[in-house]
Amino acid sequence: MSMFDPGHRLSRRRLLTLAGGAAVATATGIGFAQSASAASATSGYGIDYSDASLTASSVAAAGYGFVCRYLSWLPNSKVLTLSEAEALTAANLGIVSNWESDGLQSWQSGVPSDPHSQGAGHATEANRQALANGMPSSRPIYFSVDFDLQPSMYSALNSYFDGVASVIGRSRTGAYGGYHVIKELFDNGKITWGWQTYAWSGGNWDSRAQLRQVQNGITVAGKDADLDQAMAADFGQWGGKGGGTGVILPSWPNITDGMTGPSVQAAQYLLRYHGASITADGQFGPATLAAAKSFQSAHGLGVDGQIGPQTWSALIVQVQQGSSGDAVRAAQVELNRFGYGLTVDGSFGSGTNSAARAFQSAHGLSADGQVGPQTWQMLVGTGNGASGGGTVAPPWPNVIEGDTGNNVLAAQYLLRDHGASITADSQFGPATLAATKSFQSAHGLGVDGQIGPQTWSALIVQVQQGSSGDAVRAAQVELNKFGYGLTVDGSFGSGTNSAARAFQSAHGLSVDGQVGPKTWQMLVGS
Repeated sequence: MSMFDPGHRLSRRRLLTLAGGAAVATATGIGFAQSASAASATSGYGIDYSDASLTASSVAAAGYGFVCRYLSWLPNSKVLTLSEAEALTAANLGIVSNWESDGLQSWQSGVPSDPHSQGAGHATEANRQALANGMPSSRPIYFSVDFDLQPSMYSALNSYFDGVASVIGRSRTGAYGGYHVIKELFDNGKITWGWQTYAWSGGNWDSRAQLRQVQNGITVAGKDADLDQAMAADFGQWGGKGGGTGVILPSWPNITDGMTGPSVQAAQYLLRYHGASITADGQFGPATLAAAKSFQSAHGLGVDGQIGPQTWSALIVQVQQGSSGDAVRAAQVELNRFGYGLTVDGSFGSGTNSAARAFQSAHGLSADGQVGPQTWQMLVGTGNGASGGGTVAPPWPNVIEGDTGNNVLAAQYLLRDHGASITADSQFGPATLAATKSFQSAHGLGVDGQIGPQTWSALIVQVQQGSSGDAVRAAQVELNKFGYGLTVDGSFGSGTNSAARAFQSAHGLSVDGQVGPKTWQMLVGS
């Protein structure tokens, strides 16, 4: 959670691998939302954070539907206030209430002699604050267990949550923690609400938890936050509706002196739109550096010459059919990274409108053809639009029984390619589970039935022009996630080759048309 102090946050982050501009959690193989798997239908994505300066409008603009916010002993600058709650509600964002003084981390030095009384005391203050912030009295409060609590502490843990329930009632009692904590509390009837973090969970998920924390260290409007996934329509939220778009936007990239590529060129066109006299050549040299610094100074930003999240947010301009000029050229450059082949003429006509709508549809955005903040962030932040550093692939997702969708369908085709007699129907049911376990056993992998990083790495097969069969179907399914509209016929012809090359170009990969390990990982994990 973003809510604990920096020292504890550092220990949590040792579980993470940061990829490119956006942080991705590798502990469970969950990356961007398009590849995040869930055992049940999700109602959207939200964030938890401790920086109260993060505005409701910024959270809503980034596509999130709810926030999990902090209650603790006062005074504390990080806690939710009434004015913040009102702003979040006005932005139609759901609010989840969480109590965390130290997340029971003090228990590591010694379990209190009366954990029941401690739980009751925490619940009394948490309830007072939550009600003062406008939370309805029927809504739950989650209480944090923010460390890897050991089984020897379970008796005290159960007593603590009995104390919580003695104040707010069992029906309103929730817990935040790793898999084993959440499972223990649900199994013993101590909680009605569960918010499970991937940390301390070993890749296990309790299906009873209404919330999952799946990623730390994302950036929203330049602020640090964690990514949460709702696993039920009601996950304890209050205030706004809390649904969100269900789409998580990638982080803005950091474009610096010496880099090259289409995102550099797009930034140059945007700088020109704002008055800079520079050439948009895709080369970040001295003139672009000076223009970036001048723009930052004029807009009250930190003057470092790097085009990062805050500078991108200030540079972008909404463009749509009928618009013209350098901001349109910037949008056309970014759209062309995804294979749309537009003439970069600065005229937002029907062709650019069709490309924008196709991109939005392929990436889960509202397909209105307007290149506004969310579309800009998805365009610029997806893949690698500027070189100067290596391309880092997202983590392989963890696909499990009960999941549905394109990644399941691709995995089924790959299992079939390896000899499994299953139907490729995009439903991860008993037959797919059995086929996965059989494949894992045959390849010396851990037999858990989950298609995670090691199983994906063993399943994938390099395919290229002239290849045919189920592995090609798997590649076609994955390419279609990005809007290429291929017929899933198992024949790797010129159309599939063109789509593979366009995808590789858009994501900073070597453009050879061969769907090998790096391309597979970028396809499946993005």
